[in-house]
Amino acid sequence: MSENWRGRLSRLWARPEEPAQPVTFTAELRSCHPHIAFDATLQLWWQGNDEAAIWTTRQRVTEWADQATSQYCVTQAGNAENEINTRNPYSARIQLTVNPQARIAAEAILEIDRQSALERLKQQAELERIRYLRESVYSRPDVARSYWLYHHPDRPEELLTIRFEEIAEKFGEVGESRFLLIAKLIGDFLGRLEDGERRYLLEQLGQFFSSYNRPDLAERLEAS
Repeated sequence: MSENWRGRLSRLWARPEEPAQPVTFTAELRSCHPHIAFDATLQLWWQGNDEAAIWTTRQRVTEWADQATSQYCVTQAGNAENEINTRNPYSARIQLTVNPQARIAAEAILEIDRQSALERLKQQAELERIRYLRESVYSRPDVARSYWLYHHPDRPEELLTIRFEEIAEKFGEVGESRFLLIAKLIGDFLGRLEDGERRYLLEQLGQFFSSYNRPDLAERLEAS
């Protein structure tokens, strides 16, 4: 029998290929919030009956989808589903659903996050206001009087009873003590130098004053 006839007979006896069959399974996929998950229905098209290969592919699809959905909140189920169905390398079809309890929990977490962010902004604004009042208002008696009168135009008689100078002194104590500390450190440093070293350093400091348009300080330093 010729090779041509043998080939024809083998094709006649060959079993036809089995069509691909859908393999559908469910899984729980992570969201961006711990303990809140998507419910997923996944479907693969599989040809053959290799159960081990099917199981391995199911695991790989599930792990890939779990990694993708972990970047989303369950309130963004539509966006998450679009991404995993567009980008997944396994030609799988994945449908995401969210149970009511998971949605309620996620919305509560989002509301807490919004309130926390708002509270931080309020605290930051309050600190900025306090800093402004301390540095630009209460540390300057004339400005503090104007500020107080602006906010209490119906009580001008009380303006004379508030000791704005004493308030300004209190607000200036922190800054003043800091400068005194720095001056003390410089004095201690100069006191430990030899005469030549001290003279050289003071000459350099005088040039520094002059470079900042303060020749008066340079002259006072030289005369001291």
